[in-house]
Amino acid sequence: METSYSESGRQKLLEDFLTKEGLPPKVLPMLGIALTHKSYSNEFRQGHDPGLDKHNQRMEFLGDSVLGLVIAHHFYASKRKTAEGGLTRLKAMTVCESALKQVAEKLELGRMLRMGKGEIATGGLTRTSNLADAMEAVIGAIYLGADFETAQKFVIKHFSDILDNPETVEGSKDFKSALQEYLAKKNHQRPDYELIAAEGPDHDKEFTVALLVDGRKMSQGTARTRKQAEQNAAQQYLEGLKQKVKV
Repeated sequence: METSYSESGRQKLLEDFLTKEGLPPKVLPMLGIALTHKSYSNEFRQGHDPGLDKHNQRMEFLGDSVLGLVIAHHFYASKRKTAEGGLTRLKAMTVCESALKQVAEKLELGRMLRMGKGEIATGGLTRTSNLADAMEAVIGAIYLGADFETAQKFVIKHFSDILDNPETVEGSKDFKSALQEYLAKKNHQRPDYELIAAEGPDHDKEFTVALLVDGRKMSQGTARTRKQAEQNAAQQYLEGLKQKVKV
């Protein structure tokens, strides 16, 4: 796999990506940022603060919202007989890390992803969380460099298989939505999630999240991303509820 240290080769890959996707040239600088991991900025800043927009974390935040809106609109328009709870589950299954990684791998984003040596040495170019974050950042870059309609077409094109069959995505089961629906029907309650720990270096951070109902801690989950830690906490609590029913 070509790494971030072949800059001329990477630039050619970025330009080829734009051409293949029919994206305007003004997306190119945004795409370069979208495919730059924070570890690269930290490692190569040479004593200077590279700024928040020299790596992809802010663009990932934006892309997550753009992706969510596109997917929500798609299911709203195409699943007219599906209630809100069902739409929520479909959306969550489609925008999960596994789905994002699946599309990122199809687009070979790892070949263009610029990272620090330490992150690469620990498998960062193929790590699910890095590829998922990069995929969201690329969507954000297309939105910023072009417009919403262009980003929408890009998402629908590359997520089409997942949109048609969201249940086939590995790890797509949405425990958070299932728990929210269960609590709403049973006691008109809603779960809340609170980050209680984030430990380890940037390239190997572990998040622990507590699940609260009416302010009381019911379970907790730990994972490499905060989103997955929330899912793990919800799964643990749901499994505990099922055990109580069996007793």
